[in-house]
Amino acid sequence: RQYAPYLITRLAHRWGADQSAALADLGWNGTMMRIMSSLSAYKELTINELAVLSVTEQSTTSRTIEALVTAGYVGREISDSDQRVRTVVLTELGKAKLKEIAPLVNALYNRLVEDLDEEELMICIRVLQKMTDKICLTKI
Repeated sequence: RQYAPYLITRLAHRWGADQSAALADLGWNGTMMRIMSSLSAYKELTINELAVLSVTEQSTTSRTIEALVTAGYVGREISDSDQRVRTVVLTELGKAKLKEIAPLVNALYNRLVEDLDEEELMICIRVLQKMTDKICLTKI
């Protein structure tokens, strides 16, 4: 329990399992949530960027985006800056769905951090950001 990679992996797997179980009742999964959350934060992203941010293989990201397009939650557009690039954006329906799901995910998050005071949480976040910056291949 003193080895950081073990603790990070254990936490990520437990979080993922708990989130997936909660989202399953709504017909959603963690990949959908991570893609939608990334789009909410960044507004417009390529499939490659979404794969990085959602920590998902590109083929899985593409299939998930296709399902989200079919459901009307996201749309594909041609980038304003480069006509060769296709980007993905949230639709109004997608924004509404994310607002519907947010309380569920927020409750899971609050349960995860409820025993941490504000300073502990900020230190934890800073340390994890620093570690992530050290190993990330992209700067998204």
